[in-house]
Amino acid sequence: MTDAPDRFTTTGGYQTPLPDAAAFRAARHTLIELLEALPETRLSTATPRDGWTLRHELAWLAAADLELTTRIQLATAPPAAEPHWRRLRGEAMHLAQEMRLHALRDHLAETGDQAATTLEAHPDTTSTAAVHAALTDHTRATASATAMIEKVLGG
Repeated sequence: MTDAPDRFTTTGGYQTPLPDAAAFRAARHTLIELLEALPETRLSTATPRDGWTLRHELAWLAAADLELTTRIQLATAPPAAEPHWRRLRGEAMHLAQEMRLHALRDHLAETGDQAATTLEAHPDTTSTAAVHAALTDHTRATASATAMIEKVLGG
């Protein structure tokens, strides 16, 4: 989760509105465009999270993509056992953290597209608690990362 301000209202314990697949894709497109203007050296810029850099925030977003996609898939066909979420996120973050900016940007475009495609195929799953929470966290992480990149580029 990020410390980004919440731009959504809280209703019944859930934050609304959640983005649909089109809004999800638009937010990712904005992020990718900003990353195209970002110099590689700025990935080491510190963020408001103690000890985290912009690279960490983007790796977290790649992990959030995988988690959201997986949670939507589980909502449609649950397996006998849930995946080990901490391991899933950790492996996804580790993979993304090792990438150069160009590869990371392409990776985020691909994982974002996978998440949006899965969301398009199963829009009804957003009413399940796990998918709703993952999409809410993802929306915050995207807004936070976008704001951080805009700050880096502007300053």
